[in-house]
Formats: sequence, structure tokens, C-alpha cells
Amino acid sequence: MKTNRFKEMLIFLLRKDMIYVMTLILWIVCVFDPCQASLWEQWWSYEGINGPSYWGRANPEWRLCEHGRQQSPINIQPNKLLFDPNLKNMKLEATVATGVLMNDPHELTIEVKTPRYKWINVTQGPLSYKYRVSQIKFHLANRGSHGSEHQVAGKSFPVEMHIIAYNSDLYHNVTEASKGVKGLAIISVFIDIGKEIHKSFYLISKELEWLQRHKARMTQVRHISIQHLLPKTKEYMTYEGSLSQPACYETVTWIVMNKPLFIAKEQLTALRVIHNGSENEAGLPVEMNSRPVMPLNNRVVRTNINGTRKYRLCTMEKNMFYQVNTRYVRPVPEP
Repeated sequence: MKTNRFKEMLIFLLRKDMIYVMTLILWIVCVFDPCQASLWEQWWSYEGINGPSYWGRANPEWRLCEHGRQQSPINIQPNKLLFDPNLKNMKLEATVATGVLMNDPHELTIEVKTPRYKWINVTQGPLSYKYRVSQIKFHLANRGSHGSEHQVAGKSFPVEMHIIAYNSDLYHNVTEASKGVKGLAIISVFIDIGKEIHKSFYLISKELEWLQRHKARMTQVRHISIQHLLPKTKEYMTYEGSLSQPACYETVTWIVMNKPLFIAKEQLTALRVIHNGSENEAGLPVEMNSRPVMPLNNRVVRTNINGTRKYRLCTMEKNMFYQVNTRYVRPVPEP
């Protein structure tokens, strides 16, 4: 028994020392050769000694990953949502996108490349500024329903899609905005398995299959309708949070759609195979590119779902009515 505890302690110390050694090496490289600062971006991952538990310890610029109080993702609890009657419907302008689909070590990303006159803007909803769509990212697992970053009542979904937009009223690009106040808005869409092929998502899944056949890292995608990649609902939840990747800047207004987008099983398989290399094999460990949920820390999750009667949600809506007390009403004399 003592031997086993000694082994566990030794393994822990070795892993801890390894983190310090790797961090020191990266610091030396980046200090003496600033061009290699991008090594930090390559270093982090979603598991092991460079996983989410160690992001904030490796790079001082990532301290928010460990010490931030408004981190994302979160577990959304329906019975604690606050109905806000002032929340407007979200508005999308010029929703057809063209871009580059990339499969990098961290996630599948679409870099939106649209000409000036076709910029895709997000306004209204919980937003006070105009936000321009810049990227679309996918978070998933290689099997089961563990892939989404956000949860609803502790439930996960197979995939979560993030439509990332930056505040174009105040900032020049997504990199600058990610560090600034009210810099980013991220529309979060859960993706689940449906019965039919989703027509708009097909433009993405067919390019994923092309990447797989040609062992390529990127390809161009055209005519993607952002509007049709959203579920058919105007209801959403919103809260103030952070990027769910290093450097975990707390500059994000999250808009989590209330319904999932349904895609066919073969479309989900295309996502899983291209990113993880395999899907649903016997004995396959669950691999994902999703950060675990973070504490809410007294933040309020607001919603435009007016379900006060059906769901008994907390609400900011004024429910005022007047009723006459019949005890003090004089009877009307008969003619």
C-alpha cells in the first residue's frame, strides 16, 4: 500500500517538474528569439501536461485561464435564468460567407474572407455595438455526446459551433478586439444528430471529406449561409464571459442559442474523422477539443425566453395589475 502511494507521489512530482522544465525552455526561446513567440500557441492542448488545468501556469499572459472570475464555458441552469424583457432579437446582416476551412491541431476553423460590401454584421440582441463575423470554430469529441463546451442542466451535445465576431465600431480586427472591452461576441450553436442532411451544413461537410481524401490542411469554402447555420429560433441565453482558449481574455459577450442545429449522422462523422482521425471505434478513449465548464461566480445568465409561467424563471419583467376590492364598492341604486 505504501509502495503504491510512493509511486503516485513520484509520478506527480515528475509531471510537475516536467511542466516547469517545458515552461522554462519556452520562456528562454521566446525571450531570445521573439519570432518564436508563436510556440506558445502551438504548446497548449486539451489534455495532459499542457491541458486546460495548466494553461494559466505556463504563460504569464494566460493568467486569466487560472485566476479569471468570468471564465467560459459554463453550465447553464434553466431554473436560474433571468428573463430580461429589454433583450431584443439578434440581427444578422449579409449572411452569405466565403472563407478558408482549416484543420489545425486545436480545432476546425473557418476564417471568413468576405469583401467589404459583403461583411457579415451582428447587431442588437444583447449587443450595444456592431460586430463583424470573423471566424467559425467547431468543438467536438470523437464519440458520444461529450463534445460541446457549454452545458445545459449538465447535459452536453456532440458538437458546439462558435460564430466569432469582433467589435468593428471600436477595433480593427479580431486580435485587437480579443483584448479589449466588449471586444468579442460569440454565437454558440449546439449541434445534434437529426434524420436528414442539413443543406447549408453540407457545404462544410463536403469540404471536410475533400480534406480527408487529399490529406490536406485547408481548403476554400463558398456560399455558406450563416443565417441557415443558426437554428430556427429567436430565443437565446446570454452572459459575459471569456475566450475558452488561451489567453482566456474576459472580453466576450456570449449568445447561446436555445435550440440545437440538427445534422445527419454522416455529417457528424465527417467532422469527427477529419479532426480526430477516427470515430466510434471499440475501446476508443474519448478525445475532445473542449474546455471543461468553469464556475459561474455570481454572474447572471439572461434570456429573452419569456417562460415565467411555464418554467418559473426569475424575471425582470414588471407584472403589474389592479383589482377592485368589492368590499368598498358602493352598490348602484336601482332606478
